[in-house]
Amino acid sequence: MKSWQAPVEVKVIAGLLVGLPVAWALLDLIPVLSAGASLAIYRMPALALLLGGVVTTGLVLKMGSARIGGLVVAVVFALLHAFLLLGAELWFNKLFSGLSFAGYGYAFVLLNSMPLKRHLLGANA
Repeated sequence: MKSWQAPVEVKVIAGLLVGLPVAWALLDLIPVLSAGASLAIYRMPALALLLGGVVTTGLVLKMGSARIGGLVVAVVFALLHAFLLLGAELWFNKLFSGLSFAGYGYAFVLLNSMPLKRHLLGANA
């Protein structure tokens, strides 16, 4: 199998935009299995995974609009996790929301990096 030829920064962005929603969904297993919460709790992680997957696909296909879409996704979900951090009562939810906020913030910074621009635009960057 041929590996994806991209800078490390691009691979980290893809990992963050797909990995954070998967971790969020796994964390949501706790209230579903222990307290019998509704499966509606998975709406936001599913939306985050869908949007992160679309941005990651755009990065793999070297679409220029993937950068702008990634910036929007990173800002929206970073703000969501900031509000979840403020409103959470359980310590592990606070910890996860803080780490997710930092992860989306880091993805935002990497989406503005020169290696990503070179990956998308080539020599024109």
